[in-house]
Amino acid sequence: MNNATMGDRIKAHRKRLGMTQEQLAERMGVSAQAVSKWENNLSCPDISVLPELADVFGITVDELLGKNSPVHEAEVIGENEQAAYRERVVWKTETKKDGILFALYILTVGALLLLRSFFPVMEISWWTIVWTTALVYIGISGLIGDFSLFCLIMSLGGLYFLLSAYGIIRVELSWGIVVPAALLIWGISLLIDIFCGNKPWKRKKKTEKQMESKKQHREYSCEDGELDCELRFGEYRVAVVTPLLRGGSIESSFGDFTVDFSACEAVAPNCELEVENSFGSLTLLVPEKFRVELQPDVSFAASPEIKGEPSAQPQGVIRLNADLSFGSLQIRYI
Repeated sequence: MNNATMGDRIKAHRKRLGMTQEQLAERMGVSAQAVSKWENNLSCPDISVLPELADVFGITVDELLGKNSPVHEAEVIGENEQAAYRERVVWKTETKKDGILFALYILTVGALLLLRSFFPVMEISWWTIVWTTALVYIGISGLIGDFSLFCLIMSLGGLYFLLSAYGIIRVELSWGIVVPAALLIWGISLLIDIFCGNKPWKRKKKTEKQMESKKQHREYSCEDGELDCELRFGEYRVAVVTPLLRGGSIESSFGDFTVDFSACEAVAPNCELEVENSFGSLTLLVPEKFRVELQPDVSFAASPEIKGEPSAQPQGVIRLNADLSFGSLQIRYI
């Protein structure tokens, strides 16, 4: 957007979102006269409000200031550099995955120790809980990268000793049987991996498609009032611009995302919005003239946070069907 002055750019972006000067002033916490002066180049926004103003428009501060990003000549990257880049991407993905698995392991150990404290009749030592769950954790960690018979036996063995300690499994196995059997299975697993061409000490490289699916991802469309929004791995703000919102879906994971409905002029009578958020934070900015109605069959790991209130006589209702898996949802009226 090559507008000559900042006032022209502010005016163009405001109209792009279908906002009036009064609505923009309310969002920014200033008077409508101040916005009018900005757009007529009689004054400029204070430098401290530029990030917030750019955030409202869904652009960068540089774009708001009219700075064009320089175009660099393309570089030819060799195969070795490409391979190193792929390995860095895979390493970051594996690190995040391992972190989640380790967090689940710590939660499991804590829950079992707490259960032991509440039921002291269970004569289970804390050490038994720690080493059996550690076996399960190590085994599952190995299975996530490549299938390994040894890792499978390790995880099942840890689960067996844990359930035996709690008296759930009554079959007894002695160490004289378990240790030799584990060594035999490990040796067989190593031979199978070697003769099948898979080196057990080396993880398989992810394919290009698998690596691409783990990169930052943002897809947005709102055709004929039907919203289709997918957000993954990052921090994004999406402005929904439509004269009539009929419904749609939002899928988000692993990031901090904001979906702004302030540019929606109206909602259809049977407007339904499907929201699925996992391992991330999602904020819905809804104008006060609309009311969000949570459906009774929603699935929440935690209750959504609601800030503000809709107007006493809303102009429309957005029925929200939400599914949250280890994620948070905030509905903020503006």
